[in-house]
Amino acid sequence: MLQADKNDVLKKALTCGDVSLIEELLNSGISIESSFQFGWTPLMYAASVADVAVVHLLLDRGANASFEIDKYTVLMAACTAHALEEKILKTVELLLSRNADPNLACRRQMTPLMYAARKGYPQVVALLVAYGSHINAQDENGYSALMWAARHGHKSVIFKLLELGADKNLQTKDEKTAADLAKINKHSEIYSLLSLTANHLQGRYHQMIKTETVYQFLTAVPDHRVGSYSAFDDMEVFLHGLGLEHIIGLLKIGITDPRDQQKLLDAINELQVEEIRIRDLPEVMKLEFSGDEFLKFLQKLNKECGNLTVPVQTINKHLLANSHKYRSYEKL
Repeated sequence: MLQADKNDVLKKALTCGDVSLIEELLNSGISIESSFQFGWTPLMYAASVADVAVVHLLLDRGANASFEIDKYTVLMAACTAHALEEKILKTVELLLSRNADPNLACRRQMTPLMYAARKGYPQVVALLVAYGSHINAQDENGYSALMWAARHGHKSVIFKLLELGADKNLQTKDEKTAADLAKINKHSEIYSLLSLTANHLQGRYHQMIKTETVYQFLTAVPDHRVGSYSAFDDMEVFLHGLGLEHIIGLLKIGITDPRDQQKLLDAINELQVEEIRIRDLPEVMKLEFSGDEFLKFLQKLNKECGNLTVPVQTINKHLLANSHKYRSYEKL
């Protein structure tokens, strides 16, 4: 059989994953680094379809796991394979175990991690990071792996990257964040997640929504009409938690006992929120969340923090501004 014919047979064997025929051809003397169209080797072909058995055979027979053509590596081919993620994961792991470099970049400065994130493979993403892939590396346009995942709407990849420490505040060359890219591409749920974690759980509260509901209740004449809303319901829960349920009625005319005032103010000062980070919630991070469950948790946590912080700050402001009135009540 002519060498050209052998190459054609080898290519067909690679396409259908015929391990026995591939091994027979290799034993007949065909080169493990045979060059096909575009300069691809047998290993590149096998990796591009995530054929684990063939990749394993070729590596064992001496194929170069670090092979590249025009700066496109075998590892990149595996990370963009059209196959089940389980097969891709095993293929990538084989290549990494044979010293394929996870940080080599193509001509566009994209790394295997970016390719995997763009395709939507969270387990592959986690494996690459475990092998040292730079999670916040950026390509020629400033895109990181997180940005590629956000642009293509891969929620599971985004959760995994955030868990592994990806920086959601990085910007592209045209000053777009991952959240911006999600919004532009109409991935509203991902946009909400990235905006929430950026602005509330991992950053400072840049702006608090101002409300005077509690203050108005404290200063207004009580309205006991049927159906009227009592802004006091949440406050009662708060005061019960402090062991100050006996002063609920007194709030209508002012807190006169200095010990109660001090206890309330001390609790308020302890509740002043500067910054909350996910890593400061170890008991939460031990839980197993699906993407949807975690998003719901973040939204609920954000809502609860807002519900607590605004009334507390309003009460604090009111108590400090009206401390002279409370002293007057003490003298009565």
